[in-house]
Amino acid sequence: MREPPEAAGAGTAGSGAARRPERALAAQVAGGVLGAGMPVMPPVVAALAGGSGPLVWTAHLLLGGWVALVLAALVRTRVGPASLAGAVGALLGTWAERVVDGVFAVAFTAGQAAIAWFAATALLTAADGAPPRAGTDGLPLALGVLVVAGAAALGPWTFPAAVLRWRPWVTGVLALACAAWAWPGDPAAWAGTPLAPSGLSSQGALWLALAALFFAGVGWEAVTGAAPATGAGPGRTAAGVLLGTAAVAVVYLGLAAVQGRASPGPAPEPLRWALAGATAAVLTSYVFTNVRTAARIAARLYPGGRRSAGRGPARVLVAAVGAACCAFAWAGARDGGVPLLLLGPAAAALTGYALGAAAAVRHGGPLLRCAGALLLLVLAGLAVLGGPALSGA
Repeated sequence: MREPPEAAGAGTAGSGAARRPERALAAQVAGGVLGAGMPVMPPVVAALAGGSGPLVWTAHLLLGGWVALVLAALVRTRVGPASLAGAVGALLGTWAERVVDGVFAVAFTAGQAAIAWFAATALLTAADGAPPRAGTDGLPLALGVLVVAGAAALGPWTFPAAVLRWRPWVTGVLALACAAWAWPGDPAAWAGTPLAPSGLSSQGALWLALAALFFAGVGWEAVTGAAPATGAGPGRTAAGVLLGTAAVAVVYLGLAAVQGRASPGPAPEPLRWALAGATAAVLTSYVFTNVRTAARIAARLYPGGRRSAGRGPARVLVAAVGAACCAFAWAGARDGGVPLLLLGPAAAALTGYALGAAAAVRHGGPLLRCAGALLLLVLAGLAVLGGPALSGA
């Protein structure tokens, strides 16, 4: 889960991007979506949706690709490379930019608490050979992840560009290994754990899985920075988005397939600990960068904050974001705490994408207006229909 940079496509705007804009845009789309969600979401979806998991994944990928196509077509010639907030602000007004920044600033804190709780669940599963029951046993571990990441975010450290470039690849390989050996293949084993609420109807569980997947889908909006930077025409822009969507689909559907065929029995203890430790380390690195991202977004909400955000968020703001993450972590102690915390990023993505669709209806040509209006109706329908289904969670 990450915010696309203000000039997300800046690195692709050189001669290589000019020659191959489809590949450059596809790389930005895939790189924007594929992150901490790779190890987190396959077991979450399997725990909630069971055998219907592939259908939930397919629905999300189709919706995500649609969002990316609409946003790319909207911003390609109308705005320069910008974040989603900057793009909707340029097209709808400053109020829209502040709304998107506001919801994402809050959502990032809830999302980090969910990531920390997942890391804690991985460690407890390694210790016991089975997913832990819901409760406060994992709270010290989750808080530990958040404290370590928050303390690091307060310091001067940054990851080298090479580390950030290779981190998604390492995360993907680790997610594949965890799907095969670290998590039980039987969805019933997850009932009453941090990954699945007890007492939720099968329909409610499907809706929760689909809503939580918006966490994995934070990143489709990377096209608002990448599409204008490539300078590609409408056909090549669409091809790049579709190619990136296909890459995301291969990764996530592949992970879901491996997760669905995982062994029902526990893996050998040394392997469990190795995978759990690596998962906790990788996810802590994402929390570290995301805490700074949330502080940078929050800095843009007050006068003069946009100028200072470019130099990096103030330490007091980073500390406030870290404290908010720890506060959200207490909500993870209940059963199903991880997907319920992921509803924060889901609500932010839904809000941002809906405003993007509204901008397409207002500023697009006939075809883009129709696509934006239909997307807006689908997003509104998901919110309206999903509310009652999730009321028992």
